[in-house]
Amino acid sequence: MSILNGPRVNFWGGIRTDVSLPNNSPSIPYNGNPNWPLFDLTTSTLAPGAQPYGDDQLNSMINAPTGDYYTAGGWNHYGQHVVDLQDAKISSQGSPGSVATTGDLVGRPVYLLGSTDPLTGQGPVSGPMMVDLDPTSTTTTQIFVGGLQIGGNDDVQLLVKCNTVCSSLDVKKRVLLPSSMDAPGSFRLSGTFQLTFPLSSIVSWNKNSAGLRAIINAPGATGIVLRFVMFEMCPAMTTAQLDADYAAGRYTPNPSIGRVVGTLAPAFAGEPASCQAGRQLVNRDTGSTGYADLAGNGFFSIDMVNLIPKETFRAIRDDITSPIGPNANYGLVSIAAGSTPLGTLDPKANPLLNYYVYGGLVDLPMTSNQLNALRTNPLSLNAPGTVAGTGLAVTESVYRVYADQRNVYLEDYPNGLPITLQVRYLGGAVQHPAEIDIKGAPSGPSYLAPQYWRFLDYPSSITVNTGQLAVSLKVGVKSGTTAQAGFVALTYTVNGQANGGYFTNLRKYAQTDFGIPRGSRITWQQVYPNVLRFHYLAFPAMSRFIPLNQPDAIMAAKAPILARTADAYKGTTLYMPVVRSMSPSQRALLRAYLTGEPWQPPQ
Repeated sequence: MSILNGPRVNFWGGIRTDVSLPNNSPSIPYNGNPNWPLFDLTTSTLAPGAQPYGDDQLNSMINAPTGDYYTAGGWNHYGQHVVDLQDAKISSQGSPGSVATTGDLVGRPVYLLGSTDPLTGQGPVSGPMMVDLDPTSTTTTQIFVGGLQIGGNDDVQLLVKCNTVCSSLDVKKRVLLPSSMDAPGSFRLSGTFQLTFPLSSIVSWNKNSAGLRAIINAPGATGIVLRFVMFEMCPAMTTAQLDADYAAGRYTPNPSIGRVVGTLAPAFAGEPASCQAGRQLVNRDTGSTGYADLAGNGFFSIDMVNLIPKETFRAIRDDITSPIGPNANYGLVSIAAGSTPLGTLDPKANPLLNYYVYGGLVDLPMTSNQLNALRTNPLSLNAPGTVAGTGLAVTESVYRVYADQRNVYLEDYPNGLPITLQVRYLGGAVQHPAEIDIKGAPSGPSYLAPQYWRFLDYPSSITVNTGQLAVSLKVGVKSGTTAQAGFVALTYTVNGQANGGYFTNLRKYAQTDFGIPRGSRITWQQVYPNVLRFHYLAFPAMSRFIPLNQPDAIMAAKAPILARTADAYKGTTLYMPVVRSMSPSQRALLRAYLTGEPWQPPQ
């Protein structure tokens, strides 16, 4: 609830995500076969049919133009996975009911930071890293972050250093028109991310800043929460530009660029660290969500940044730092709790007109009668108009379930994964016993055979008793599946209602000895196909630092490779590989090769 019930600092600007794309699919179009098998993404190795081909030939196949939409390997083969804000600046600050576009922090830049090296204390030397737990899914994106900074390097107002990770939430339609463009279909979507930094991670801050004092010294505050939404994302280069670049042998990265709207606020004990608390609102047409809660000072606050879509995509592809412009105009927006009106909002006036300046947050003063209606009735937002064939109808998810676990690597939980689900009815405890149904399914497209996602042991349902706010379950791995690798999503629905549902994505790595006898000395012919070849082909930007297909280069970089693949770096943006697609068995094989120690697969 933090950004809804306390002091805030809002910002907006541009954002750039430089991800590599070929691993988004296990296949590429080649030689008349639109789905020619290229990778086994569960084990991070080549598919059997691709193994006889040479590296240069496979790279040429990945980079080959498709004739209509970028290349066989997608719109960016040479990305480094770095995420950076572009000219993002604070635009308003204050508390519910008194947020202003003036203040000591307004106009100052905001930066997300990479990690400080955990062994040397140096850095950060790179930025946050965007990583997909399941590269084929649209809902498993994570950003590993090492800190936060407000103000330029010569005028730092706030410096936070903390290794943490946020996951994409509420990935839904954000742009109505056009229906297609020279970009992946995600250009119409938004992704919401939330980070929480404990107060203990603050390195320095300007104690004369009223905006920072309000957040850091807020009664009961335990940290700083950051919620940001990215949308209108598209590759910087068009298909024609990228094809020409590759044909000239430049192989330039082609990051996705777009808009960002964010809010900083105090975090409080008992709140989720990685997703928003509060009452959930759902746009009937787009599926986009918003969150609402009482601010505690007579105001009712709604995070509306995603509830009203934009009508059109920006006119200039690479312009991501000019004013974002208004959302779609459906006419006067009416807000109600049941049959009790709570207020109206004019799309031609603030805070809707320049919503991004205010973090997409709206504060409404409440009377005692309205407060009573809020406590016992579902919320709704409606407007009379139609835009691009759709109207505006937003309703509350009467039941809501959520958790901090969103993307989980099972190797980190050898004794099973405990999950605590928060359950709410109209924002409070359930009024009657409720049942949460739990189901497993592929987290991405269902091309995977059942064994690649049916490896989990979990209850099919759990009961929530009257007055209960949270329930717990434990997820484990079925006996006999240690050699199996795969991806799975656990979905939770309350009393069969999909709205308000939630899911946890999980990745399981294979435990294997690669058929290599224990005690063997590992050779290049064993480590390259089993560990490095996939990464050389899928993420060639890595080879611009260390050529992954050259044994002499790998051995020359032995020290940094051994350091950066060790557990000490696992929670940082410096972990190697940054995409976290190397299993414990693969890392052990690589270490055995580099050190010359006898091969012992991990237990």
